[in-house]
Amino acid sequence: MTDWKFDSFIKVDKEYRVEGLNIWNHYWHCSDRKVEVKGPFEGQVYYFKEYCIETPEKKVNFVAGEFINGQIGIYLKDDLRDKNL
Repeated sequence: MTDWKFDSFIKVDKEYRVEGLNIWNHYWHCSDRKVEVKGPFEGQVYYFKEYCIETPEKKVNFVAGEFINGQIGIYLKDDLRDKNL
């Protein structure tokens, strides 16, 4: 099982990179798989969808969704969180 960790709040169309790819420049392929994650502050459980973006060179997965306060959060696999993205 993949351990997803909160990485950041993001704003629509404001550059945000995962493994060097700006997620807004690519189509988000939805896996139709809901992932259980915890809110970054209150620890509330949310069920967000997993997405994938692809280029000819790489494939990147992440989890994203909207919190109850309207902010969008992004979660990365635990092993990506510590890399210089």
